[in-house]
Amino acid sequence: MPLRPGTIVGGYRVIGVLGSGGMGTVYLVQDPIFPGRQDALKVLSTDLSHDETYRARFEREANLAAELDHPNIVTVYARGEEDGRLWIAMQYVPGTDAAIELERHPEGMTPQRALRIITEVGKALDYAHRCGLLHRDVKPANFLLSRGAGHQAIVDEERVLLTDFGVAKSISDNRELTATDNLMATVAYAAPERLAAEPMDHRGDIYSLGCAFVKLLTGRTPFPLDSLAQAMIGHLQEPPPALNSLRPGLPPALDVVIAKALAKDPARRYDTCRAFTDDAELAMRGRLPWTPPVVEDEPPTVSVEPPGPRRPTGHHRLSLAIAAIVVLLGLSAGALYLATDNGTRGSTTVTTTSSDPRASLRSAHPEFQNQTIAVYNFGDNSLSADLDTSEQAKFLQDIGFRYATDLRAESGETSPRPLSPSDALIPDIDLVVVIRTDKQAGNGGLRGLPSGFLSSGLTHAKLVIVDDPATAQSFQNWTDRSPDVLAQHVIPAILKAR
Repeated sequence: MPLRPGTIVGGYRVIGVLGSGGMGTVYLVQDPIFPGRQDALKVLSTDLSHDETYRARFEREANLAAELDHPNIVTVYARGEEDGRLWIAMQYVPGTDAAIELERHPEGMTPQRALRIITEVGKALDYAHRCGLLHRDVKPANFLLSRGAGHQAIVDEERVLLTDFGVAKSISDNRELTATDNLMATVAYAAPERLAAEPMDHRGDIYSLGCAFVKLLTGRTPFPLDSLAQAMIGHLQEPPPALNSLRPGLPPALDVVIAKALAKDPARRYDTCRAFTDDAELAMRGRLPWTPPVVEDEPPTVSVEPPGPRRPTGHHRLSLAIAAIVVLLGLSAGALYLATDNGTRGSTTVTTTSSDPRASLRSAHPEFQNQTIAVYNFGDNSLSADLDTSEQAKFLQDIGFRYATDLRAESGETSPRPLSPSDALIPDIDLVVVIRTDKQAGNGGLRGLPSGFLSSGLTHAKLVIVDDPATAQSFQNWTDRSPDVLAQHVIPAILKAR
């Protein structure tokens, strides 16, 4: 039962209830030392206060958060115990939180407001990470939004503060608070490694911040929440959706930013929240360096739905997540089925991984058998070639192509092979694939390519330009998702060029 107004806890006088959660209730209270100041008092429920696990978690939150001093982090003033109940006194933020704001705007906030909130939360997280602390429960409900001057909800004056370090953890701390603590964070925003009970660093918080950005922009989480299992498998295996499929009108360049923030492999994510939000701001303005410009006088390429890079999951990793779902839902192992739609209406197939398309592509396109192909990567002031030992070349050889003999790896050589953009010699073979990430890339055009690709000596070679940012990223940063991306988006371009 909530405490009544006027109740004294640790010297604080209760004014009213601000909210309640799984661990306890948060009250608006009068500060005992500064009568004119109102604070927030989080009181752990009586039952949980006697549970050693929850006591440890609650006290940990107070100790860790009290060490942080940042304008975007809720300040902790004191902690204590009253009548067997633990409490934490903290800064009161008059206003609301981002989750409540989304209830008022179910289609999503304005992109500008969403970006501002994420940017301010990102500042708080970067500071916490520099202090050696992970938050581990980044979600809109923990983004407090204060009113402007005179209690006016003016967005330009809106303060954003990050709260609830209840499942926070020191980066140097290898201990888990409980055996099931990995499932305590909100699944809708949890990083794949967290769901799979793998080690997590600061990039797990950045993944969650990316999920929260999608929610603020569109009113929907990246992966459907029709069931807990579906959401978890989405985080572990599926690329994030194109934002325009969730809310039309958002800048397409944002898809590339989200794809990087939500990469399955932490090594492929942004390393700081600042880098993430800076790119998001540029994408909002259409100034992201790798955003393709519109070129009216050149032929368009096939429209590409940007995929997200995927981290190889493996049977062990997926099994851990499935086991977690089973434990959480109280199901027997034999009662859980993971169904995926293979495109045939009315039927589903029980599966945990997508099938590799190589065999079907080789069978469907026997004409590839007599074709020689090579792949080059062109960025701003850089050029390289994928060698025959690369995953990219192996994929093309597996579907029937011969790979250019000029690009055979020498002893000890790793792919790709650096080349000089000004004097590289391009072989006059059947197909030359150019993966473009330079500033002048766009719409399949040739503008800005090194002269070697436009040489009059290339009388036979057909150029295949791949310049969609997400497809280029998936091609160059090979994951278990890449074969599907190539099958869907690169092979059609090859067929068209032939």
